[in-house]
Formats: sequence, structure tokens, C-alpha cells
Amino acid sequence: MSVITATGATLEHILDGTYPIWNEGISREAYSRWNLGQMATPWGREHLRRVALVDGDQVLASAKRYDFVGHFGGDPVPVMGIGAVFTPGESRGRGHARTLLEQMLADASARGCGFALLFSEIGAPYYEKLGFQVLPRQTHLIEVLPGRRGGAPATLVRSGDASDLPAIVEITARYREGSAFALDRTSDLIGFGLARRRLLAGLGPPGLREVEFFVAEEAQRAVAYVIVTRVPQGLVLEDCGDRDPAGARVGAILQVLAAREPSAPAMRLHAWLPRSFRPPQIRIVHDQAASEIMMVRPLGSRSPTLDEAGETIYWNLDVF
Repeated sequence: MSVITATGATLEHILDGTYPIWNEGISREAYSRWNLGQMATPWGREHLRRVALVDGDQVLASAKRYDFVGHFGGDPVPVMGIGAVFTPGESRGRGHARTLLEQMLADASARGCGFALLFSEIGAPYYEKLGFQVLPRQTHLIEVLPGRRGGAPATLVRSGDASDLPAIVEITARYREGSAFALDRTSDLIGFGLARRRLLAGLGPPGLREVEFFVAEEAQRAVAYVIVTRVPQGLVLEDCGDRDPAGARVGAILQVLAAREPSAPAMRLHAWLPRSFRPPQIRIVHDQAASEIMMVRPLGSRSPTLDEAGETIYWNLDVF
């Protein structure tokens, strides 16, 4: 048995197996285009691959491997992300997924990674047996309060584009200060998360999903931004940030979006926000544990210690 990077016919065989689980309501052909499109982005070409444990031509287990840089207590550390762990039906019950994960972890440690990161859809116990620990993460249901006169606030809001990403990198870097863990979010990584959602929206049935990216600008420079998706479950605030620590411009952008439908009920969005970031134009309706269980495992004896008192900074846009 060996671990390979899956391409061509091997990759398509894996997608045949994973499609019934993670198809997101799109066709099989679109599912292939969605996966290949992610790997074709500037960030994906260098940092995302599908790996497989194989015995000759037989795929025994597969997973996605993401290569990130994380900040643990302020120190940058290479991090391996693990996603879409899958064992074909005929190979289940023989420990192949565990063998693949153990080899991925050993390889990551040899490459100098300090941690492995994953989001579990099957609960925590299986991965805890492999040395992973849960990083608690809460999400919020937020409601956008109306403007003082019931209309859109006087904020210059426009559609965002790739030229805004460097300014957004500067904004988002502020939120990781003092955190226990945060990703090093480059322009390419933020662009990857945005492209991933835009691809899914474009490949799905018309109207099923929408992606909107807006910025507020001053002196022709983005000073606040929001990325919102409309999905079957409702509106999701995928990402946002503001040079103003209070977040008033993010709140103003959300009010502008809400004002497009003045007769509709108050706009509500599912969101994750740093503890210190509460724009005055929103209220939190309720909190709940995130649906995906975020887990991390130190790799090697020189891995930094997680500060359990610090906050985990992880935007919805970056969930993989």
C-alpha cells in the first residue's frame, strides 16, 4: 500500500464515491468541475491536493490535504488541514482511513508542520483516538437593526473585487492579535474561499445559492467588507472586517443590504464573529455550537502549546 496524489481517472473514481455525500445539490459533472476548479485557483494550485491510499489500482481511502500557515499564540507555524476523509464501501471496516490519516500525519510532521487541523462531521471520538482535540467554536444568529430613519445609511458601498484583497488582508490580520489560534490569511487564501463559494453557486441550479461581496471605501481604499451567501438554510455572513474596531462600517454595509428590501422582515444571518467585534447595528439573537466540530492535533515534540484561554479565530469563509 502507498499514498499518492490522486489525479485523472483515480480522482474521478474518488469523486464518484464522494458525490452522494458531499454533492451540495449539484450534478455529478458540476461536482467534478467544482473540485477541479478549487484546485485550479492560485491558492489551490499550491496548497490543495487529493491524496489516496492505494493498493495497486485499488483506492482504499482518500482525503483532501490543505497546506496552511497558522498562528499559535502569535507564532507562525505550518499547518496541515484534512478534509473529505472517505473509504469506499467495499474497503470499509479494515482500518484503511486510519492508515491514510496516520501516514498523512507522519508526512506533515516530517515536512515541519506543527499541527493538523480538521472539521469532523462524524463527532469527536474517532479523531480523539488519533490524538485530536476539540477547539470549541460558537456561531451566532444575528439580526440587522434598521437605520435611524428606516432607510440605507449614508455609507459608500460598492461590489468588492480582487484588487481589494490586500486591504482586506490587513483588516483581518488585526483580529488574530492575542488569539490562541488563527490562520495566516493571505490574498490568495481569502480569494480561494470566495472562489469556492462562487463556483458552487454558479454550478448549481439558478437561485439556489448566491454570493455577494461588498466593501465600504474611503480615499479609494477598502476600509470594511462583508461576504454574504444565500444558501437553502438562509443567509450566512461568511466573512467581514472593519478598520474601525467597533465595526460600525460593517454594520452600515449590512444595513445597506437590508434596505434593498424595505418591506421584508429584519435581515437575519448566521455568522461567526470574534468576541470583541460587535457592530452597533446588529444584535445577537442566540448563540450555538458550530455544526462542524473543529479539531486540532499537535505534531512533533516542538509544537507550540495551545493557549486554552485564548480565542480561536476562524471565519466561516475558511471552513473546509
